[in-house]
Amino acid sequence: MTRTSPAKVKCKGINQIAIAVKDLEKVAENFWKILGIGPWAIYNWGEPLVYDRKYHGKSARVREKVAVVQVGGVQLELVQAVEGPSVYRDWIEEHGEGLHHMNFLVEDVEETERNLAEEGFRCIQSGRFGPPEKQYAYSYIDIPPLKTIWEPVHLGEEIGAEPIIFPLSLCEKKCSIVN
Repeated sequence: MTRTSPAKVKCKGINQIAIAVKDLEKVAENFWKILGIGPWAIYNWGEPLVYDRKYHGKSARVREKVAVVQVGGVQLELVQAVEGPSVYRDWIEEHGEGLHHMNFLVEDVEETERNLAEEGFRCIQSGRFGPPEKQYAYSYIDIPPLKTIWEPVHLGEEIGAEPIIFPLSLCEKKCSIVN
């Protein structure tokens, strides 16, 4: 017997699991040394790459460092708050370091945000990233019954920024110092 969910928003797969951290490089290094996860692509996540940001519905200047790596079919992300008010800083202050959100891909972030708002779940931070013509967007939705924040995101092939590769960059730096 097939059952159909009454949900207006349908998550067809988890694209990413994110962890809020205080020291991104240290945690990335720990994943590399303990579980062999890496190398990591690290981005400075702020203007001009990330723009039109809102925090609790108000415009905000925010900057983070993010590190991403693909682990099987799921992207693992580490996020470190650097500047400005953010859901990551709030999370660490309230819960400490750890699982922050899961994201899933959608065609229209704003429509997904509206549908979840109708269910009583509010957007706590949002923004756009990458080339403006691509309309890449994200929104963090606080969904207490699901025990974490969920991030509907619309993205394409590339975000328009070159990452720093870690720990390869670290190894190259140490090797050049030794030689």
